[in-house]
Formats: sequence, structure tokens, C-alpha cells
Amino acid sequence: MSDNFKGLNAPESVVKNADKLLKPTSYDIRAYVGEPGNFFTEKAVLTPEAMETIGKILGCQEFVLRSGTRMSLKVGDTVVIGYDNGPTSAPLAAAMAKGIISQGVNVYDIGTSSSGQVYQNQNQLGAKAHVQITRSHVEVTTNGAKFGIATQGIHTYLLEQMNIFLKEQYPVRNLPEADYGKIYDKKSEGRKAYFDKMKAIYSGYFEKRDNSMVAVNLFGGTGLQYKDLFLDILGKDTLILGDDIDVNSGHLLADPTRKEMLAKVPRLQDALDKGKRIHSFDLDADRGSLTEGSEALTVSGTGHYLGDALAFMLADYKMKLALPALKEALKDKGVNPTNLKAIEKIAKTFYIDARYTGAVKQYVESLGGTTVFHPKGHSLWKETITENMKLMSSLAGYTTIDEFVQATGYRDLQIEASLHFFSTDTKDGIPRDDAVENIFILEQVIDALGINKLADYFKTVPSRFATKEIRTVSESNEQKEKITAEAVSALRNLFAGKEGFDITEFDGQIRVDFPDGFIMYGMSNTSPKLTFMAEGSTVEMRNRALAFVLALHNSLKKKYGDNEAMDLSENDFFVKDSSYEMTEPDKMTMDDKRADNFIVYSKIDKSIMDY
Repeated sequence: MSDNFKGLNAPESVVKNADKLLKPTSYDIRAYVGEPGNFFTEKAVLTPEAMETIGKILGCQEFVLRSGTRMSLKVGDTVVIGYDNGPTSAPLAAAMAKGIISQGVNVYDIGTSSSGQVYQNQNQLGAKAHVQITRSHVEVTTNGAKFGIATQGIHTYLLEQMNIFLKEQYPVRNLPEADYGKIYDKKSEGRKAYFDKMKAIYSGYFEKRDNSMVAVNLFGGTGLQYKDLFLDILGKDTLILGDDIDVNSGHLLADPTRKEMLAKVPRLQDALDKGKRIHSFDLDADRGSLTEGSEALTVSGTGHYLGDALAFMLADYKMKLALPALKEALKDKGVNPTNLKAIEKIAKTFYIDARYTGAVKQYVESLGGTTVFHPKGHSLWKETITENMKLMSSLAGYTTIDEFVQATGYRDLQIEASLHFFSTDTKDGIPRDDAVENIFILEQVIDALGINKLADYFKTVPSRFATKEIRTVSESNEQKEKITAEAVSALRNLFAGKEGFDITEFDGQIRVDFPDGFIMYGMSNTSPKLTFMAEGSTVEMRNRALAFVLALHNSLKKKYGDNEAMDLSENDFFVKDSSYEMTEPDKMTMDDKRADNFIVYSKIDKSIMDY
């Protein structure tokens, strides 16, 4: 072996856990770190030793993109590293940095930071790559990492390349310690660069506006680092919530999708009773929800708005305001009609995922837009949006995205059901899911659409009756994968070619749309959970569709010996919302009248059913 390289020599325990650390079905790293007071024991998967090894691989591996392009970090390059305020995040970040610098790559340590600041500091501080250590919204027993080089996130097939590197113990650079990279303390500089940018863009707008009805729930997470920023931009009297809770105590999770977690935040219900519009973050502040109305947190109440609800507003803004402004700007710059038409086709595309209400597709298309189902995963969405921005820039005659956006002022807005809201930057045109900045963007969108009360706005758009995304534990990942694979196959076989039924399938998920609703089945990429949904144009149709997919779910759990009961703590609507009339979901079978009614409605051939 050349003196310039040496074996990776990863610890045996790390190699053994390669498939749990670097999963080719995932869009980041997330794994077990141990129990409070007993982290990083021999049962832990994600340990400092594992993170140091991943840092070495990241620091030297040549990644091959699907396009054939190769990318890697070179000696002398720099990586920005930030982390959330969980108990294991700082030591894991330090271990990642140790691995990276061993490959001659420098590290900018920006400290406890949101994912959005990490993404933005990469450009602001002149770094080549970024790493954010965070568990996002799950229990303190788990932690993880999101990372990328340039604008390319390391996810799925690229994680698989790292997986192979680890298992095969490929060589890494053999550098003397004198040639290691250095770790620079950039906490103050990184924070200042981020704050200065936000103030420069948004302070002028909000200082002239009445922000008295806006409240921000920091949820005890990294959002705490930005309390002063909100007070500076929105005003010193802005109501700040969630700055007095310990998110690591196990009392609650910083999950903005879950009403039961919001209900645990002190003074939040009181703020809703007073008519406040509340923005809430997850732990690393890359996802955010909107909540308004006294009844919003009740099981059957409306007023807690997730991604598919916010999608209506973004579609309105894009189609009614952003797209016309872009077309006018490009006409003024003399872009030829053929290219202008191609740009318009891209700009009016709205991405939706399998968890969206079917009403979004209906509404976007009524506005003249186009909808395209997109696989879930924040890195995947950003990759798609970046490629679209590159293509529009080229068609408009610009050599870079930043030239295009600075000349036109165009900003693309897309959102996942899970609340990753992607807005392209007004300076460099790169899409980021930065829930801190997105508060300012959403409030501007609300103003531009003339919305005073969210409830009044949502009365003007189509609505259906949908379940939440039902997430329930499985006994193991192996059982989860077998159940999901067979459920997907069953739904495909039952509905393929059936008139009026459209099948969308990707990444181990399947969604079947029909005139009066949809059913969806899939699995979580980040935990041993099975997931499914149902929707109907009426409560009765929703319940029939849910009964059918729930009966399929139960039969497959039984077939594969998965005895874990439905998680009624996360899916308490079964017992609290009387409109479902399904208080014992684990007992649902195909013999239930509602499931049978759905079979009749769908004209399913019962002779091919074995469930």
C-alpha cells in the first residue's frame, strides 16, 4: 500500500453496525445512542467511535453521483459543523470533526445551531461542505447527522457508497499529524453572519408591520439560539414560547406535527385563546408548523396546519404572484418565447408527496399548475429544486443560479407534508429548509394573499376528510420491511388497471387515488414504524377506506408474527375522535362492514384476496 494511504481500520463494533448507520434507504443518519445517563455503551449504534469513522470516510471518499459526476473533499477544504442541544450531540460533533481533520480537511465549529444556519453558514463562511448533528424530532435515545458537499446532500445511494467503504475497509489518507486539518471556533462569526443576513433582508419589512398576533414556539430546541433574532425583527413585544422547557427530559418531543406535544408547551393554549398565530419548530429548526384557533389542539379540531395545508397558500402565491412576476421580468430581459414557455412549465410545477390530501392536486391544477408526486426526503427535494433552478437559469441565459435570482427576484417555494418547507435563497438561489427564515417568508406570503385569519382562508380552498399519517411501531425492522413489501404488492395487484384508480409508487410506498379519496401504505426510513393513511370526500368514505387499509395492515402483522399493538399514544384519535368509531383498531378485519363496503365500492375481486 502506498505511503499516502492506509487502511480505514474501523473498530469491529462500527463495521458490524454499518447497515444501521449508513442505510441506503435513508436520507440521513439516525441511530440508537443509548439511554439517558448511560449513553455510548456497547449496545449503542451511533457512538463517538462510529462518528469519527464516518468523518474519516466523508473526508476522503470520492462519491459518484447518478449523473456520473464525481465529488469529494480535498486536503485543505473546509466543513461547517453544527449540532442541536441534545446531550449526545456535542461529543458526536467533536468525534466527527476528529475524523474529518485526520484527512487534511478543516472544520468550522459553529456550535449549537439550527440546520438552517448550518446550511447557510457553509456559503457565508466559504466552506465546501456541511454537517449537522441532530436527532430532529425523535427521542433522546437516538441521534443522527445530515451532511452534504456543495449543494449535494449525502443520502440514499450515496450513503450506500459510504456503507460499502466501511464494510470493505477502503484506504484513507495517511497523513502525519502535522498535516491534519484544523478545527476553528466559528461560533460567533457564524451566528453574526446568519443574523446579519436575516436582519438585512427582513427587518425593513417587519418594522413597518403589525406583528402583535405572531408568536414563536421555540420548543426548547436549537430555536432558543434565535430568540433575540425574532425579537429584533418582529419586535421586542413578540410572544416567545417554549423557551422555558427541557426538551431532553423525555416530557415531550419537539415535533411540530403533533398536537399532543404542542399542548404540553406552557402558555401555548393561552396564546391560541388570545388569537395568536403560532409558529413551532422541531429540535433542529428545519421544520415548522402554523397553529391558530382555540380548538386547534383538540383531537378533531381544525387550526393546526401541516405541510399539505400550507401547500394551498404556497400554490396560491406561486401561481398568482411569483410566476406572473417571473414571466414579466424575463420578457423585459428579452428571453425568447420558446425558452420562456419552458421556464414557465418548470416554475408552475408543484411537488406533492404521498401524505398530501388529494385536494391539493385538485386546487393546484385548478390554478393552471402541474402536480408531480415526489419521494419523501428533504435531501431529495432540495436536489430536485436545485436542478430546476439550474435549468431555468440556463434557459433564461444566465450562467449561474445566483445571477438568475438576483436579476429576476424569483423564489421557488415547495413543501413536504412533514413540514420541510423549501424556499430558494434570494441571494444564491439554493433551496434550504430553514424554519427560522421560513417564519418571515410565510408571514410575507400571508400578507401578499391578504389573509387575516387562517381559518377564513381555508374555507376558500377544497377540503376532504383525511387521517393523519398513522405511525405505529413494529417489533423489528425486518418485520416492518416484510409487512410493507407485501402490503405494497397487495395494493398494486388489487388496483392495477382499475378504471378511476391511480397508483403512485416510490421508495417502498404506495398510494392509490380514487375519485372520492386515497389510501396510502409505506414505512418510516428512520425508525421501526409502519405508516399508512386514508382520505375520503366524506367522513363515511374516509372511514371505509381506513377500515380497509387497517384490516390489511392487521392481517399482515399477524402473518409475520408482529404482535406490537397500535400505538395509541401517537394515534389517539382512534379513541378520542368519535367520528371514527374505531376504538379498537387492532381488531379491524376485512369482515368489518366498512371494509366490506370499500371492497364493493372499489369492485375488488374477492377471489384474489387472501387477507
